[in-house]
Amino acid sequence: MPRLGDSFPESSRRAFLANQFGPGSVVRLFCSFTRPHKNKLLVVASVNPLLVFVINSSLNQYIQERPYLRACQVILSNADYTFLSRDSFLDCSKVIDSLRVDDIMNQLMPDTARMLGVLDLATVQAIIKVIHSAHSISPKHKRAIETNLGSVYDLSCP
Repeated sequence: MPRLGDSFPESSRRAFLANQFGPGSVVRLFCSFTRPHKNKLLVVASVNPLLVFVINSSLNQYIQERPYLRACQVILSNADYTFLSRDSFLDCSKVIDSLRVDDIMNQLMPDTARMLGVLDLATVQAIIKVIHSAHSISPKHKRAIETNLGSVYDLSCP
């Protein structure tokens, strides 16, 4: 069955995505950085540079056994985010910096339904708090995330 978004001209879809895509956006993308390659839910933490976090539906044993990694998980409730089928975990222990905006747009343009929503203020505040203690995120990436998320959500970053 054709999707409503497919009937809009490319220029309208491009304008929609330009308006919606940014820090705090949640997207479903086919990811080649996973093994096996598969669709994953991602949160855009920064656009310039492009940095994303992965949403997982459960915690793997490796993370569960390491308190410093467990502390970097932000719980996302399916009651707050209707695009989630269950409570999930935003993994803020690892930043994905290998994607390009063009590659993301190539997936979103033909299927704008892959743009799922945006994070709320409380979740963004939790992310910023968590990344301060994440030893696996570089200071440069921490600053970019704070600046990008902070500017969209009008947070004053230290």
